[in-house]
Amino acid sequence: MISLAVVLAFADGFWVISLRGAVGAIERTSEPFATWVRESAVMVPVYALAVLAALTLALRRFGSVLRGARAVVSSAWLVALAASVVGAGHLAVSSAVDFRLQSGLIEHMGSMSRTCGADCIARLQSDGFWLQARATGYGAALVLLTNVVVVVWMVAMRGGRLRVVSPRRGHASRVDDRVLGLAGALVGAAVIHLVVVPEHLAEWAAAGLFFLVLAVAQLVVAGAALVRPGRLSWLAAVVVSAGPVVLWAVSRTVGLPLGPEPGVPEALGIADLAGALLETAAVALALSLRSRPDRSVDAEGTHTHRTGLVVVALLAVTVVGVAGNGMLLLGGDPHAASTAQVEASSPGQG
Repeated sequence: MISLAVVLAFADGFWVISLRGAVGAIERTSEPFATWVRESAVMVPVYALAVLAALTLALRRFGSVLRGARAVVSSAWLVALAASVVGAGHLAVSSAVDFRLQSGLIEHMGSMSRTCGADCIARLQSDGFWLQARATGYGAALVLLTNVVVVVWMVAMRGGRLRVVSPRRGHASRVDDRVLGLAGALVGAAVIHLVVVPEHLAEWAAAGLFFLVLAVAQLVVAGAALVRPGRLSWLAAVVVSAGPVVLWAVSRTVGLPLGPEPGVPEALGIADLAGALLETAAVALALSLRSRPDRSVDAEGTHTHRTGLVVVALLAVTVVGVAGNGMLLLGGDPHAASTAQVEASSPGQG
């Protein structure tokens, strides 16, 4: 599974970086090879999640060992389709970031021009939007075709066979998936909070200290959930997760009443969105454990795949959140970075 996820991530990453070089924001087109390696490596856990989800569906439909052309072809198509959804999502996010930067630069340059008014700026932004939309559509088709070829090639390398679960038999873990998910979500959120501590300390010391204390508290509660699971642990998990989610929602909608810019909504970034998703998952899992503390464990194959899905999903969100630190999706000043990059490159072109 891991080898297939790696090949798919780097194959799809090639198209993402290629299209970015063709129609993307100029400041994101430097060092394409290094960017391809870095972004593809970050996406490996996400592709592993997609592959594992597809194989889990195949396990439920065809059993642990795929026999017959129909089962193999159907399962291979599921894997290729799941990976293509991830690849298309990567393309869409990349195009959205490019359009945001390009749109901000158009506004900034239009404000300094006497020949391009509001209608001209709106037309250029509309053209930029549809350019990114078409590039995403073409890229998604290329990603799907590439993934089908990759999966067929990997299956052919295995002699036309595809095994859904490992042939090794062992003792299935008796730990509830929800407990593992709760601990993993808290650890992932804590890691993201620790990553953003330095920048928050530089902006507002109180915010940096808050995230540091919050991360430590979430790590402690995660350990308690694994070592001493019970109602007290579930309650603590809700407290250290629900509170930050509420604060995050307020800060991104109406703005916090305190801080350097009280009452001003903050920009939405990949890191804070990932952290909020992990904390929301932690709240849901803690409430589920509190209301239904006991749940039967499935057969080994299904339980193993479900546990793998939980672990890989949390890992994927955490890795994307850490890698996306500083990358904004909505709000903020989109043309600041664009202007700096263009001005830094302009002297060499004069």
